[in-house]
Amino acid sequence: MLTIKTIGQVLKEKRTSLGLDLSEAEQLTQVQKLYIVALETDDYKALPGDFYIKAYLKQYAEKLGLNADRIIQAYDEGKGITVEDKEDILENYHFVKPSERVEPEEEVPKTWRHYVPIISLSAAALLIVVGVFAAVIMNKPETPDLITNDYSYSKSEVSTSKSSTSSTKPSESSTQASSSTPEPTIAISGSSSAMIATISNISDPIKVDFSVAAGRTIWVGMTNSNVPATGQTLSDGANNLSALVTTGAENSVITLGSVQGLTITVNGKALDLSSLTTTGPNKITLQINRTTSNSAAQ
Repeated sequence: MLTIKTIGQVLKEKRTSLGLDLSEAEQLTQVQKLYIVALETDDYKALPGDFYIKAYLKQYAEKLGLNADRIIQAYDEGKGITVEDKEDILENYHFVKPSERVEPEEEVPKTWRHYVPIISLSAAALLIVVGVFAAVIMNKPETPDLITNDYSYSKSEVSTSKSSTSSTKPSESSTQASSSTPEPTIAISGSSSAMIATISNISDPIKVDFSVAAGRTIWVGMTNSNVPATGQTLSDGANNLSALVTTGAENSVITLGSVQGLTITVNGKALDLSSLTTTGPNKITLQINRTTSNSAAQ
């Protein structure tokens, strides 16, 4: 019998026929559980946009063994999918002969005699442990006071030597401290879907590296950089991206489809993405405070 069903009904029936719950489907298809529920209930407003809707429909349908092109076509046309319902009228019965039936054996209550061997073995083991411990304590050699005194004297002499060495070179330490260049620092503010990373004591070139975990697909866009204006999608086979901030630029805006499974470093320093808690698109603004010649001299 032919019936017309929505895309969500077809996806859910296929998943349940495979015996998968939502967590198992998420692991198999690499589509987040939140988005799986949205697809199976035809709630497309819960997804980031039309591009992600088609991408998730295609990825989810292929992993479930469905015709992904047919699913995408039905979504574009806004129609349902004609499927054939098969009624399973067969039932399996298993008759057990009375002669083959196994009756459960009655459990015989255990008396105190049943535990006598166990108690005896435990007591013997305890006596052995106590005997070994007592023998170790009684035969432990005494530590001569001479070793303790010599060790204390040597330790005091080394401490005095270190103190005198450090006191003779105060000017050298201060010179090295004053000539060292401050390390770049990153201060994070903001939360939810947008944050600001203020980067100080940094100089050109500024390199931003993106790395996506296996099985994840994330779109990356970045202004004031060599990343194409259309952005770039990172996934298996191309899960790394190195971008250079335009020389002299004071800021750069990074737009991400998601942050789950994503790692970002700026000149080798990792950005803390824990404040971005939404599953949809996220924005990171890099505020760049470069090292000047005057600050370096000071």
